[in-house]
Amino acid sequence: MDLKMYILVNQDIKMGKGKLAGQVGHAVASFLYDYALMNGAEELTDYMENDQKKIILKCPQEKLEELEEGGYLAIRDKGYTQLEPDTLTCVNFGMYSWTEDDKPDWIKDLKLL
Repeated sequence: MDLKMYILVNQDIKMGKGKLAGQVGHAVASFLYDYALMNGAEELTDYMENDQKKIILKCPQEKLEELEEGGYLAIRDKGYTQLEPDTLTCVNFGMYSWTEDDKPDWIKDLKLL
């Protein structure tokens, strides 16, 4: 199975490269932690023993808010450095083994970061 993790980054805010890397790191670590708690660590084996692919896409804040309301894992900044407290920085959309035909149309429209 060719699982890829999809992390959607807020294209409507400005973040430095280090801040962006940290926020994506939070999205990956939090997702894996939550996934292991809900499904057991064994369920992560396929992803962890393969390429651990991550697709990082730019996404409008409005769509990120919609996904957060739908229960997807959202990362909000604490506001210690570059951003205001509670700024929505990214959403981990999950792990999928989609073909091009399987992807939701709105995902196909997003650009790589």
